[in-house]
Amino acid sequence: MPSDVMKCVNCIKMDYNVGDGLLPKELIEYDFAEDALDFETQLAEARDVKFTQTLTEPLSIGSLIICTGTPTEDLPWFALNIGCGDVESGRTDIAVHFNVRMPQCYVVRNTRRHDKWGSEETTSFRLFPFKLDRSFTVEVLVDEKETLWAVDGEHFCSYAHRNPSPLSATWVQITGVRDAELKIQKTDLYPTTGPPILEIPMRPNIEQQRNEDEKTWQSNVIAKLSNGIPEGHQLVIYGRLRPMLQSFAIDLMDVHREWPRANILLHVNVRAQSDAQLSHQLVVLNAHFGAWGPERRQRTARLIPGFYTTIRIVRGPGEWSVYTDNLLIGELEHRAAPDGVKALRIRGDLYPKDIFLCPSSTTPVDKM
Repeated sequence: MPSDVMKCVNCIKMDYNVGDGLLPKELIEYDFAEDALDFETQLAEARDVKFTQTLTEPLSIGSLIICTGTPTEDLPWFALNIGCGDVESGRTDIAVHFNVRMPQCYVVRNTRRHDKWGSEETTSFRLFPFKLDRSFTVEVLVDEKETLWAVDGEHFCSYAHRNPSPLSATWVQITGVRDAELKIQKTDLYPTTGPPILEIPMRPNIEQQRNEDEKTWQSNVIAKLSNGIPEGHQLVIYGRLRPMLQSFAIDLMDVHREWPRANILLHVNVRAQSDAQLSHQLVVLNAHFGAWGPERRQRTARLIPGFYTTIRIVRGPGEWSVYTDNLLIGELEHRAAPDGVKALRIRGDLYPKDIFLCPSSTTPVDKM
């Protein structure tokens, strides 16, 4: 089917700039019933294109499933399933269903037990990463309470174990990909591939412009702070907020990796969600050393969705101070030696353009 036919009604309406009550001739003559029938036929064909690998031993913490393949235009979706039961009967339990829907450009995760699906999950840490006729690599890391999913070396999402758990799975299956390959192994690092970890540079002051040879920053980044954040210095993050701002998190960690889990010496979580247009968004501060400690919560952030902002994390003698656009939005006492900070992680609706360290002595501070 030509790619320009696979469009939803809203997409067609936007393409033609259709007003209420006015439909172009092409849309009036378009046979939606035939298109739906073709789409259902493609879905059936995708289910018939499958590759199954039986597990010779149960999945456990540190098990890594690597799936490669290339999505094609004639198969509208593909799925990676981790399940148990007689896979040939078609009446199996699926612990994790990772369903990539190419026309809609989103990924659904779900669990099926006794022929009943649970609630779908669609949120992720990245934009839709799959493209037609471009090969992909999906890594699935099994942890104690969830599976972690990376696409082409970058963390994409996590999915909490339900009933049944993937720890009781007996097979792994990929459907809707003709050139699919599966590999299952143990690992002590996730993701196993991906771009190199960048070092955050030091600058003499906050006004210093970035050097031309400095790398550009990606969203949901993990970066190194090999020399930590010296006392009297600050970490500066300049970036754009997502227009539909919901939340973002900034973590100061003791190691630059996604898994095994790092200790988080400072967790800064700004939550807007349905209150994105309120003058003050919720700020949550915490730390994680095997488990979360007591939260410190205050509605102090004044961020404008869709605009650029400057976030500063200042190391003081006994506390971390967090500023947005020179306004103090929260402080958290040191819950571990601050010299232990060796990495930064940013997740969510903050897209960094510049990240650096500098002394904090000359930076202005606004009052509430």
